[in-house]
Amino acid sequence: MTARQPVNILLVDDQPAKLLSYEVILGELGENLIKANSAGEALGALLKTDVAVVLVDVCMPDLDGFQLAEMIRGHPRYEKTAIIFISAIQVTDLDRIRGYKSGAVDYVPVPVIPEILRAKVRIFAELYRKNRQLEEFAADLERRVAERTAELEQSTDRLRESEERLRQALSAARMGTWRRDLATQMSQRDASFNAIMGLPAVDSTATVEERLEEIHPDDRQGVMEAWTTAVTGRGDYEAEFRVKRRDGVTRWVRDQGRFVAGDNGQSDCLAGLTLDITERKKAEEAQGLLIQELNHRVKNMLTTVQAIALQSLNGAQTADKDRFLSRIQALATCHNLLTRSSWEGAHLRDILESTFAPHRSQQAAQRISLSGVDTLLTSRDALSVTLALHELVTNAVKHGAFANNEGRIELTWQVDPDPSARLHLSWSEAGGPPVSPPSHKGFGSRLLTSLAAQSGAAYSCEYQPAGFKCRLALPLEARA
Repeated sequence: MTARQPVNILLVDDQPAKLLSYEVILGELGENLIKANSAGEALGALLKTDVAVVLVDVCMPDLDGFQLAEMIRGHPRYEKTAIIFISAIQVTDLDRIRGYKSGAVDYVPVPVIPEILRAKVRIFAELYRKNRQLEEFAADLERRVAERTAELEQSTDRLRESEERLRQALSAARMGTWRRDLATQMSQRDASFNAIMGLPAVDSTATVEERLEEIHPDDRQGVMEAWTTAVTGRGDYEAEFRVKRRDGVTRWVRDQGRFVAGDNGQSDCLAGLTLDITERKKAEEAQGLLIQELNHRVKNMLTTVQAIALQSLNGAQTADKDRFLSRIQALATCHNLLTRSSWEGAHLRDILESTFAPHRSQQAAQRISLSGVDTLLTSRDALSVTLALHELVTNAVKHGAFANNEGRIELTWQVDPDPSARLHLSWSEAGGPPVSPPSHKGFGSRLLTSLAAQSGAAYSCEYQPAGFKCRLALPLEARA
């Protein structure tokens, strides 16, 4: 109901003239006036429509005003309806008390003063309007509260289901959660965390001292330093270490968390996850043993190839034999670099250092200039670069800058950004013997051509009198 929506006012009197006069007096209120000539008509109107105010004559032939008021008050819908009595006779105090007991809220004597009657009806009509608005507001509020309550219950159910799924996922992944209060130094640990530690799978709390006691003595200092770094730097925390379970079993775990600043009166804390990585550590150990065994066997194979080559090239010229054996040695050196990283790759700087190592005497070191940002190459790219650089160095020793005591080699490189990652190598010699183009392609040129064809690389060579120059652009293989 709006603030100015008209309300219904029931006028009850057995005399039509009085009803007409009441209608004239109350007409300017702008309300809906309903007339009834008897108590029966009044009851019929009340059954059909809601009424804000009932204006009723005390003296009527069938039912008087007191009886009608009692009947109206007997209906649940009209328990609080305003009933105003109009009395043409002098009423006693007992009559007034009877009227109030029957449900009347006011008396208006005859002759009726229009202003007074209008004022009283206006007040009760406005009161009815306000009450209806309050009832509608309360009903709307109850509806919204019910809807919000239902939404909260659904949200709670979804949150409970999400927490259960998370708990199951953490348990399946052998991961547990923890939160350490930095003020109290007490840690909250969930059931999955305690299961990893060999404890009953229920949520619990523990002190820092109890947590340190669980950590292997050899790893304890490193974990404490990682805690301190995360707290002082207000950043991330990571650590891999061994723990001693209550059943005597030692397992590997990985902690990963971060510093969380407290708010709303809460303390700062470290919070994160603990992952059981025992199986991963066992797999890494087995992989390391396997790589070592493969490295040993490959070394034996390369040694056998060298021995066979020595026998096969027994009659060959010494220079040819040395170049062939040096190529095998370059492969072996690259293989050692890859083995050190479990074949995950080799750094370009390490390849360059191992390639130039045989020629880095105290004087020769000043004749070599290396410039570029170090980059990690995959095993495929590392082998290609190793072979290419070995041929360039061998050529420099035989015909170029290292063929005398004054030549210099300058090697620069850079890597294009992703996604078209390419390694650009620029080899430049100066100060060596005069250079002239070769009359035929040697093994080095054929090797560069073969590497370019296999990997999609591009290279160019310039045989300038002042010194040999070579540029190589190698597409880099994406690392896993």
